[in-house]
Amino acid sequence: MDLNNLKPHPIVVLGGGFGGLATVQALLAKSDQTPIILIDQSPRFCFKPLLYELLSDELQLWEVAPQYSSLASELGFIFLQERVVEVDELQGQLITSSGTKLTYSQLVISTGVTTDFSCVENLQKYAYGFSNLNDLVKMKKVITKINNSFEHNNPLVISGAGPTGVELACKIADLVDNKVEIYLVDRADKILSKSKSFNRESSIKAISNRNIKLYLQHYIKSIDKTFLELSSTDNQINKTLKINYSNLVWTAGLKPSSLNIFDHFSDKNGRVKVNEFLQIDEYKNIFFVGDITFCESNPFPSSAQAAIQQGCLTAQNIISLRKRNKLKPFEFDDLGEMLSLGIGNASLTGYGITLAGPLAFKIRRLAYLMRNPGFSLSFKSTASWLFSKKIINRLFFQYP
Repeated sequence: MDLNNLKPHPIVVLGGGFGGLATVQALLAKSDQTPIILIDQSPRFCFKPLLYELLSDELQLWEVAPQYSSLASELGFIFLQERVVEVDELQGQLITSSGTKLTYSQLVISTGVTTDFSCVENLQKYAYGFSNLNDLVKMKKVITKINNSFEHNNPLVISGAGPTGVELACKIADLVDNKVEIYLVDRADKILSKSKSFNRESSIKAISNRNIKLYLQHYIKSIDKTFLELSSTDNQINKTLKINYSNLVWTAGLKPSSLNIFDHFSDKNGRVKVNEFLQIDEYKNIFFVGDITFCESNPFPSSAQAAIQQGCLTAQNIISLRKRNKLKPFEFDDLGEMLSLGIGNASLTGYGITLAGPLAFKIRRLAYLMRNPGFSLSFKSTASWLFSKKIINRLFFQYP
């Protein structure tokens, strides 16, 4: 395919996370026959809320991380596994690392976030993240090593008691059968400071039933190969603990993925200030979606839920822009929150429903599997789980 001679000029989506892929799917649903090109450096989409089930082998790779090439074949977009090295906003062109030059009609930038290791010196050298498939592979090796060891003296430390930290702590505790103590550290005075109160209470209960110790109002001050230093956020106490640790997982901060070509759009934190239509005023044919954005006049959370909603709206606004119709502002609709709390356990809050335990786990999994990109993948993954012998027996015959 000659990408330089596509007629009309394609809509290009840079970044295939939740926001980018939601934009692509919504554009295809409203197709006006304009070619749609998705560019991402990874060969696979990653459904991050289900990484915990992939870690525990409760789900398979194809269910959590389908290949973009397969999605492209099914849905009808063009996928390029590339890195963009230059964008000319005035000419409406971009160049990839392989030298491919594309002229676009509209550009959507949804490059997502990555683990921020800049907070503590030597952190990246000694800590793991948990935001992608490479992190997952490393974490599996850590769990295997713990399970194959006869001695478990030093704790595993997780920094950050937000959703990722809490979900990961509960899952790891179950996977190692509580053989190693897990320290969950956070600067705040409570876990899940931005979550629903019911989910927080359910999480506290789940943590108390596992070999997990909370260090709230603490942060990691320094780290080397074998020791890390915890310091209290209470200046009056000025308490410092030196801990001989086994592994450190850093979930305490994320930063926008580095793309130097867009530095002139970004603030000091690497995020892009957008208007209510998810644009910047200078270039109306460029939209920004997902965790890389913020809007002062209409704040929204950094979450997969928000990114998906932004992607759907952006697709609608691109169609309106092409038809010279009025654009719609983004308004976040909070649909609730679901948390994985160990193997076969979860908590959910939304639409007036609060539920925790095995049934919440089943509902959470079903809801996410049904939202997998592409009809065939969504149907296959949902059916694979629903119609397994174990699930059928549990749902209809009430025995394992």
